[in-house]
Amino acid sequence: MTAETLVPEPPADAEQVRQATEALRHRADQVELTVQEALLTWNLVPQLYRAPEADVLHQSLTSTRPVGREIAAGLEAACRALEHYADDLDDLAYERALILNAQASGAPAPVWESDATDRGAAMNDLAHRRWQAALRRDAAALAERYDEATDRCARALRAIPDVSWTSLVAWASPEVTDSPASPTDTVGRAILDRLATAPDAADLLSRHPEWSVILGRTAPGEIARWWAGLDPRLAGALVTAVPALVGNLDGVPIAERVAVNRGRASDHLRQLRAERRALEALRAPRSRANALEVLDRRAERARLDREIAYFENVVSGRKQLYAWDPEHGSLIEMAGEPSTATAALFVVPGTNANPESFMSDRPVTDFAEWQVGSGGGLVVAFTVLTGPMPQLDDLVTAGPEWNRFAKQRGAEYARFVQGVDATHPDLWTMSYEHSYGGGVGSEAEKHGGTVDARFLAASVGAIGPYEPHPGTQYFATQAIDDINRYYAGVGLGPLGFTVAPETIPGVHIVDSGLPWPNIPQLVDLGLTRDPGVLVGIVRDSVQHHTALMSGDESINGPVMRTVRDLLASKGDHP
Repeated sequence: MTAETLVPEPPADAEQVRQATEALRHRADQVELTVQEALLTWNLVPQLYRAPEADVLHQSLTSTRPVGREIAAGLEAACRALEHYADDLDDLAYERALILNAQASGAPAPVWESDATDRGAAMNDLAHRRWQAALRRDAAALAERYDEATDRCARALRAIPDVSWTSLVAWASPEVTDSPASPTDTVGRAILDRLATAPDAADLLSRHPEWSVILGRTAPGEIARWWAGLDPRLAGALVTAVPALVGNLDGVPIAERVAVNRGRASDHLRQLRAERRALEALRAPRSRANALEVLDRRAERARLDREIAYFENVVSGRKQLYAWDPEHGSLIEMAGEPSTATAALFVVPGTNANPESFMSDRPVTDFAEWQVGSGGGLVVAFTVLTGPMPQLDDLVTAGPEWNRFAKQRGAEYARFVQGVDATHPDLWTMSYEHSYGGGVGSEAEKHGGTVDARFLAASVGAIGPYEPHPGTQYFATQAIDDINRYYAGVGLGPLGFTVAPETIPGVHIVDSGLPWPNIPQLVDLGLTRDPGVLVGIVRDSVQHHTALMSGDESINGPVMRTVRDLLASKGDHP
């Protein structure tokens, strides 16, 4: 019996495994180093060279930094697993050597003498068979330990997290990879495929938060095509597992998003009611020193009551949520029925807009709801807040003079517009942009968020350089004393908007119908001598500015009716 037939060979050579591991570690170090060098080099380039593509390229390179780290970390984990495997093989090589030595030494010498009954021969033969059985047991145990070491290494390698940006392309189906879609769209569809078939999509998404970012950059048209081909059972499972993702995913059909967000609102309503009960259960402060606490509780109670009333309307169907992401501060409410509509109105409120402005006694949705009510079932309207807008109570650091909000919301508004177009391409679309909302709409055009008509109401205009979209009609209205006229067309860098709305080429000027100031009377009252007159002028200019967002015909009737007629005629200026 030879060693080759009895003692199993090792599954791999330990030294060769270590050499391969060393080469892999060297590559892992190079991956992150290459990304870092690219970023460092590009950081120096703006000192010597500036071009339109600079910001886009730098953003793309910056987004690869965590990917480089992820790849390097995965390769390092693979190296550690292979090193442990090599150590295990070394330990088992010692055991194999002991077995080979035992075999090479041969069977034990006979110790029993033969006699007439052959009892001695039988005992010697028994000892020889026991020696052979021991060798077989040791060899079988060695083979089992080889398998255990190999399985242990395989488990460690499988435990390495997926490399989200690179591996996902390999998961895409052949028809996806053969399509002309961008790499981001290809990866986005692969993520959706993975989530739709995952046993626990919510857990998978929580372990890969970067997937939400990728899906947020996937073209809504690609998402719409993917959803249209999705098995209804998988779609239902996906809604159940990750309703917040589906409810905010541009490209998912409107009706399905509204239904998903209605279910989310029901869950949120239970939480709000629990908070309200907990607030009521608190003992009332007895000390006068705690008067501020009493006021805080009263304000919190009133806020909860407004929010509870709002989400009760959502759950009952009186209000329709198209999008709602409380962590990001976004809320988009829909009015009307898209299946019967021929035109869609997108209302973009401006400064001071926030989710609570949808829940007040005079909600920011009044203008959109009036248009739907006057449209005879042919208009669907969305009041659009895609994220934080400037606020007057933080004028210095987050006031309307800063144009960064327009840049941030512009990209998001573009996705919203593209999402509606992807699911209802037959709708004629108009964007009604009030105040700061005009800056959002202008930036959205730069990201491909174009509509058939834009109506700029007391708008800030656009950040220059700006060129109007050739396929869009432009309308603008503003009171003669609107507060925005004091700084229209003024801006520098991160401050202001350099293109006034009434200077956009081809814009149609619409009479606001708001009263003009009586200049001769103001002069007679001593405009330059009476501070009270100046206060009144400013007050009127602010009121005339906010009036253009009103849904009250007695305040904003001429503009409301003009928008109604444009929606009915689909852009044929009445």
